[in-house]
Amino acid sequence: MERLSDQQDRTWSLLVGVMMWLPAELDTYLEAAAGLSHAEYGVLRCLSAGEDREVHMGRLASTAAVTPSHLSRIVARLEKRGRITRTTDPADARRTLARLTEAGAELVAQVEPGYAQEVRRHVFEPLGTWGPGSWRTSPRPC
Repeated sequence: MERLSDQQDRTWSLLVGVMMWLPAELDTYLEAAAGLSHAEYGVLRCLSAGEDREVHMGRLASTAAVTPSHLSRIVARLEKRGRITRTTDPADARRTLARLTEAGAELVAQVEPGYAQEVRRHVFEPLGTWGPGSWRTSPRPC
């Protein structure tokens, strides 16, 4: 079986590194800044992206990249803190809508600049030193 090319191997090593340490770094930042886990912030962020700040729970689970049962626990915690409300969809009573509250929207607006800075610092700044032109000549990152 053929091995990865040098460029593919370097890129793969960078990606694995990001996948391993980035969630913990973002969790640490979000816990200190807002008392949130990265999964909780991801749910709030997904809801804030929509015009009406409202999404069906099933869609929210896939968008936030969590299982439906994990989403239910996340939403319950956020609901207790007044960041989200849940209601039955008036168009289909079998479905539940999650809605970002004003307090939740304010929290996202407060946290987002620092979150973006952390993402830049941990993802994009290191990638700047590993741009496409340097992949062929730079040593392997691990």
